[in-house]
Amino acid sequence: MAILKYLLPALAASQIAFAAKSDNCDGTDKPITIQNQGDAGALASCETIEGDVEIAEHVTGGIALDGVKEITGSLTALGAANMSSLTANDLQSIGKSFELQGLITLTTLGFGSLTEVGEIKWAALPNLQALSFAKGVSKAGSVSITNTGLTSLNGIALDTVGNLDVTANPALSEVNVNDIKNCTGLLNFAANSDKLKISLPNLETGRNMTFRNTSSVSVPSLKSLTGQLGLFGNSFEDFAAPNLTKVGDLVFDNNENLKNISLPQLQTVNGGFQIAKNDKLKEIDGIPKLETITGALDFSGMFETVDLPSLKQVKGGFNMQSKGEFSCDPYDKLHDDGVIKGTYKCKPNLPNPTTKDGSSGTTDGSPAAASSTGAAVQNLANVPVMGLAAVLGGLLQLAM
Repeated sequence: MAILKYLLPALAASQIAFAAKSDNCDGTDKPITIQNQGDAGALASCETIEGDVEIAEHVTGGIALDGVKEITGSLTALGAANMSSLTANDLQSIGKSFELQGLITLTTLGFGSLTEVGEIKWAALPNLQALSFAKGVSKAGSVSITNTGLTSLNGIALDTVGNLDVTANPALSEVNVNDIKNCTGLLNFAANSDKLKISLPNLETGRNMTFRNTSSVSVPSLKSLTGQLGLFGNSFEDFAAPNLTKVGDLVFDNNENLKNISLPQLQTVNGGFQIAKNDKLKEIDGIPKLETITGALDFSGMFETVDLPSLKQVKGGFNMQSKGEFSCDPYDKLHDDGVIKGTYKCKPNLPNPTTKDGSSGTTDGSPAAASSTGAAVQNLANVPVMGLAAVLGGLLQLAM
């Protein structure tokens, strides 16, 4: 019995210590708020933080969140304009959102062990040029990176992702996400460096993909998209998707240097197929297996050759207009044979070729309806034919 005299006080002390530690590591009812480095250091004994962690807006200097391996909720820092660095080199996973916004002096982001995140939402980090993510984030529900100083996405090593939205990062010149195989939502690159080179060597399937203002896009393994593949305002000369067999809407719009389109395995466009304002594209002959377009075919520009030898069905309208001399004979026959179901127009040698909705089909054309946003809005009635994604893409392009 004498030993109990010593054991009971010790047990009671350990329970008090455990309770204090649990409270310190619990952000489920109320987020744990980090006001300074002292608050961050107090979390070092928490391998797991249940709930959310917030970094206060008035934090200055660097914050090092050492010792923590898991945050089951979110890690957020909103408006901490004077925080220069944020590191958490032991942190392996964030269950919900990793959100950073308005950190205008942040230059260092070091998460050497982080591999899993519910979602990444970064915006207005203009001085953040690189990520120190040694292992790389391989799992994320969605990723949005907007208005940062990043020059590459090294450290984002995704396998599968929902949405991947990378926009308005003016220094971003390279994207090479080697491991990504599937994107289940929107993959969007826009308004980054005009020298941006995008390489997605293992991406096989996706939903919607949009590329704007890039100098190179490589998708050698892409096999199918359930939604749109849109290429707007890019500067590359060649686009190839050698393994793509089916896609939703397919749009090539205002790619000023585009000379070659190579889609050698493409058989089905489950939506509209539009080519417009690609003035250097003289030959459209790299799509030899295309059989079915469930929406409209809408080609306009300065092309001199259009060869679609396997075309068997166009369920929507057909508009093909060019300043160049090309032959309408094969398409007249397809129309006569009932292969083309909708309204038919095929016109070579036009001074001002237009798209199906009356917009200019070349960059130097100026028909009355060409650049009117109102005209484009009125043509929302054509959504079932061309596909909503294509129309919205066109509207966004007009606004840029």
